[in-house]
Amino acid sequence: MIMEKEKLLHVLHYYYETNRLKEVERTGWKYWNVSRSKRIESIPEHIYGTQQLAIAIFSEFDLKIDIFKVITMLSLHETEEINIGDKTPFDGVSEQEKMEMGKKAVAKTFSVLDKKDMFTQIVDEFNERQTPEAKFAYFCDKMECDLQAKKYSDDGRCSFEHVSKKIMGDERVKKIIANGAKSMGDVFIAYDTYRYAREQYFL
Repeated sequence: MIMEKEKLLHVLHYYYETNRLKEVERTGWKYWNVSRSKRIESIPEHIYGTQQLAIAIFSEFDLKIDIFKVITMLSLHETEEINIGDKTPFDGVSEQEKMEMGKKAVAKTFSVLDKKDMFTQIVDEFNERQTPEAKFAYFCDKMECDLQAKKYSDDGRCSFEHVSKKIMGDERVKKIIANGAKSMGDVFIAYDTYRYAREQYFL
């Protein structure tokens, strides 16, 4: 009976810990000063979007991957942001630094669960991007962000004149705009084009 009570406490601890993400808005939309005429996307809403995008692409392109593992990866990898926040390419944190910070944060979040090793390994697999599932999950993670940026742009909720100096001063962003980008959506898609081209995601 005592053991069952402890396990229930583990469940509640993990639930309340991860529940904190429901109130966290995606940092990038703040930097781009997306209009708050409607509320802006939270981290869990981004997770939901990535999962639905993965399901649709898997269906239409008949990918030879474990889609259920992909859905799990997309569900779990953002748990690092409970403790380190939503880091963007404009925060001055390298990918290596972010990965090291994230690894510690994920370990802390899952530490209370009996199957913590299984869950942290799934997140590690996502971050290492060596397996077909991890590459595809990463693809969906980036594409969902770009599509959301396009949606905000199409809805007229952002414009270059209201964007933070941190972003407008970025050399890649300035180059993309100089090359003809007309909206935030254009910038996001151009910014991530090299990520999509780097891997053969649909093999």
